[in-house]
Amino acid sequence: MQPDHRAPEPGSVLPVVIFAVVVMVAVHVGLLVTMDPGFLQGHLADPDAYMRVVRVLELRQGAAWFDTVTPALAAPEGLSLHWTRPLDILILLPALTLERLAGLDPRQAIFLAGGLVSPPLHLAATLAAAWGAAGLWDRQRAPLYAVLMMAASPAAANYSAPGRADHHALILFAVTLGLAAAIHALRPGARGRVAMVAGAAFGFGVWVGPEALIIALPVLLAIGLAALVAEDGRHAAAQGMRATAGLAAMLVLAIVVERPPGEWLAVETDRVSVEHLALALLCGAAFAALRPVAAGSRGRRWLVGIAAGAAALGAFVALFPVLPQRVAEDADAAIARMLRLHHDLIAEMQPLPPFGPGGVSTVGFLMGGVPLLGLVAVGLAVRGWRRDGGWQAGLVLGVALLAGIAAAFAAVRFALDLAAPAAIAAAGLMGQVLARSWPREPALRLVLGLMLVLGGLAMPRLARDSAEAERITEASGTEAIGSACDATALALWLAGARARIAPAGHAPILVMEDMNAGPEIAWRSGVRGVSGPYHRGGDAFIDVLRAFTATDDGAARAILARRQADLVAVCTADPPTDNAADLVTRLRRGEAPAWLRPVPLPDALGGYRLFAVDPGA
Repeated sequence: MQPDHRAPEPGSVLPVVIFAVVVMVAVHVGLLVTMDPGFLQGHLADPDAYMRVVRVLELRQGAAWFDTVTPALAAPEGLSLHWTRPLDILILLPALTLERLAGLDPRQAIFLAGGLVSPPLHLAATLAAAWGAAGLWDRQRAPLYAVLMMAASPAAANYSAPGRADHHALILFAVTLGLAAAIHALRPGARGRVAMVAGAAFGFGVWVGPEALIIALPVLLAIGLAALVAEDGRHAAAQGMRATAGLAAMLVLAIVVERPPGEWLAVETDRVSVEHLALALLCGAAFAALRPVAAGSRGRRWLVGIAAGAAALGAFVALFPVLPQRVAEDADAAIARMLRLHHDLIAEMQPLPPFGPGGVSTVGFLMGGVPLLGLVAVGLAVRGWRRDGGWQAGLVLGVALLAGIAAAFAAVRFALDLAAPAAIAAAGLMGQVLARSWPREPALRLVLGLMLVLGGLAMPRLARDSAEAERITEASGTEAIGSACDATALALWLAGARARIAPAGHAPILVMEDMNAGPEIAWRSGVRGVSGPYHRGGDAFIDVLRAFTATDDGAARAILARRQADLVAVCTADPPTDNAADLVTRLRRGEAPAWLRPVPLPDALGGYRLFAVDPGA
């Protein structure tokens, strides 16, 4: 299955677009109706989605463009979010249109626009994967296969489902477009502008979220390796320079858009900053050093390439040291343990088995069979790439695929980044199987190819029941907790009862155990929270943990006073702690100190106990 490098004609592109639209509509309608109908019932998918619409609503109501602090969490000072503005605008602009054309109020419009923003981005990522597949495989059939492979990625589909008002699908689109452009840029005779498109797409991905570097950096590394190995590496080195130029240009734009002039040199690893720009410039400098010798002897090339890479890495570490900061953060062992606990409570940050909870079924359910199909396709294609000169583009795809697999095993959420190289790679499997000399009969090769593809696509469904059983076993009762303590119901009740149970004149502050409930409660009721599932809110998480585990009422009261708490909520169905004398255990039993006044709740909220803080008691 060799690629055809002629420019696609409109007549050949339109069927792919129509096919992708049909497949994406089927996938997301299916998810909405059969798997998770929450959005149809007025729910968003997770805390991030609620936090995003809270943030967009704040912008709509006049929050400063450069203000990254939301008062909804980490009260009273507010939470500094590492999120950036591109997705906010993709939600806000349609919401403003809905306000004007449909007469919706801002909250309704933002909720609807936010809940529907991800499926179109999934479609865009799918079309980018189809373009990438056309650069390596047959341009007639492989793009259609790429559509199916992207649709069959569990991470891509779930992170892009209706109700997911977060930036994951936008990152997926950016890295898929960047990878597809890089594949085209490394084909023989490719133009320089497509390499700049690759860099700019990756730069936009880093703007949205620095995790885009999981794919961007391996792609740059693969381009460098191609320049070292090729008979004449000048083309690869030049394309590497152009890609890093596009990356740097986009990052400059991001810094100017996201930060006021006084903060253009601010360094933030988790949010686009001059640190990422310096990384792009140093990579570009390494390519610039390699290019003059890229047509010479390979020994000299390797010497220059290794020296340039080491110099760039050394300069980056010297400019942005990270180890001393980590040592300082770990100086307080108790705080370090608490932050590790915070990390362990976030399921998407856990590694895949065998490094994390679950078994083989969990891997199949969360990753699906597309990465495996991609590995098989790349392995079968190596000989053909060597023969037709496509090995440099294949190297880019293969390195990105391996990096994505490693990242997914490191943390579940990175399976989303893996979806880009996996879909493009797996799109070539059918053609590679059909092109084999074994089995001899074409019909048998077709049957073998169909068995492989259909089996890979079906893997998440086949593994689902076993994986769910493993998850429920390890959760040890979380379903019972969830049914006893409904955060949505509590949020709706707080919205109506807020004026009666909290001081007037300011948005009340609620302290509760469930750090995931804060964003939804803030959206539905306007009640501010303290702890939340965000790494920048570590101090707030620690305060809540210390207050609830305190056995000294004075210490707990001091923490709540510093947090200006008006309300405290606990769930009686939560697992017991190790100490029956700590505050949270006593509150679950209804044994509150004098300065916490019980607030009556309706029977439907019987799993909760709510207390009002009485500062005068």
